[in-house]
Amino acid sequence: MLLALVAGYGFGGTSVAVALGILSLPALAWAFDNDSGTFLILATLLVITIGIMVLLIALMAITH
Repeated sequence: MLLALVAGYGFGGTSVAVALGILSLPALAWAFDNDSGTFLILATLLVITIGIMVLLIALMAITH
């Protein structure tokens, strides 16, 4: 995961590194999840929430 973040920062800058960090949360949660699977569900919901916020900001930028 750290290699992907460094490569993303090297090829695309800070925004790509942040996007890769957010998108890697479910994989990280899956690796260190507890018996009930709570962390994976929370990480997935967090990624969906951030994705919706980014989509809304992009739509506002397109319309203005």
